[in-house]
Amino acid sequence: MKETWKNTKVLILGLGQYPKGSGISAALFAALLGADVRVTDQKTEKELAANVKMLKKFKNVSFVLGKHRLEDIRWADIIIRNPRVRPSSPEMKEAARLGKRIESDVSLFMARCTCPVVGITGTRGKSTTTTLVYEMLKASGKKVWLGGNILISPLTFLSKIQPTDIVVLELSSWLLETTGAVGLSPQYALITNVMRDHLNTYDGMDDYAEAKAQIFRHQDQSGVVVLNTDDEYGREWMKEAPGRVIPFNRKTKREKGIKMLGEHNELNVLAASLLAREAGAKASAIKKVAKTFKGIPDRLEEIAIKKGIRFVNDTTSTTPDATIAAVKALAPISKTIRLIAGGADKELEFDELSRLLKQKKVAVTLFEGTAFAAFARSLKKAGVPFERVGSMKEALKTHLANAQKGDTVLLSPGCASFGLFTNEFERGRQFRNLI
Repeated sequence: MKETWKNTKVLILGLGQYPKGSGISAALFAALLGADVRVTDQKTEKELAANVKMLKKFKNVSFVLGKHRLEDIRWADIIIRNPRVRPSSPEMKEAARLGKRIESDVSLFMARCTCPVVGITGTRGKSTTTTLVYEMLKASGKKVWLGGNILISPLTFLSKIQPTDIVVLELSSWLLETTGAVGLSPQYALITNVMRDHLNTYDGMDDYAEAKAQIFRHQDQSGVVVLNTDDEYGREWMKEAPGRVIPFNRKTKREKGIKMLGEHNELNVLAASLLAREAGAKASAIKKVAKTFKGIPDRLEEIAIKKGIRFVNDTTSTTPDATIAAVKALAPISKTIRLIAGGADKELEFDELSRLLKQKKVAVTLFEGTAFAAFARSLKKAGVPFERVGSMKEALKTHLANAQKGDTVLLSPGCASFGLFTNEFERGRQFRNLI
């Protein structure tokens, strides 16, 4: 890469722990461009050991770990923020006050990418739909790169891309805040749905939805966006999109013979097919992938069937709406669903989920965590008995004491993971390992 950032002060605001994640990839990118890089994170050097080790070989990289400091914000010319550092944080408020240049790994990538970019966002179904689109394009003989919120920063492959390639990115609302702020949208875009989520970090649903809308707001007339018109927001966005709109909804004719469970996955396959077709996938490849794709880990993932009991890992269901979809998908094939739920609070409502759990006679264990009080109150109001548990082992032990052949033990928490688990993937790993 011929570009240089020599003598530019770059602050990596949040290094993160994932080996190909946003923070570490941005830090390596800036270091290789010759910038004066300062890496800061609220976690300690011990917690971040693997990523810190990767950066220690660079003389132009320094560290401030275990805290964020306002003096580092004032020092920086460019701030590359981790998606989990929110605009409401003291650091970002100071950056805004000073008019600092704010970037993310994805905004840096999109400004430099030389080939078409396909972007997928939505409250639910992002990862599944992103992977489907990637597989459909790959099966069509295209050179495809996969990254974004799927734990691989696109900066890891920026230097390898050719103009004839195509990039598929999963984009969270947090990532889209930054791309929107610098006026970038992917050429091909999809919003799977807009449901209640992250209301602890947004000023209501309109604010959250507008972050999602950044995926198409900055397209030109040649852009394409696939929108879910079952959503009120999707219907409104049809009138506002600058490019071509392709609508879909529950009434759209779609493939029924798929391997994944649930109506929501039928819609994911439909949306992916529409987007992949626009991005250049062949009809035969789309159909083949649609019929054979079995899903991805941590999303309604069948771990095992032991003694006639099915174990399903749906750890990435971090909202009540997602758990509703999981219960509806599994109810027709389960004698009794035994649900492991609960965790960290995102200021979401549990009443609709609790009513469904009552209707389907679901047995519930509830993790201790900041969401416990609200979740428990809702369950009691709906007349759903539950047991409070302090670990994954205790939750499984509780359910297995009464489980019978034909039952499903389902990890679908309806809450974020922080507290008992490092993240939702660690939560899923514990479930899988114990089984």
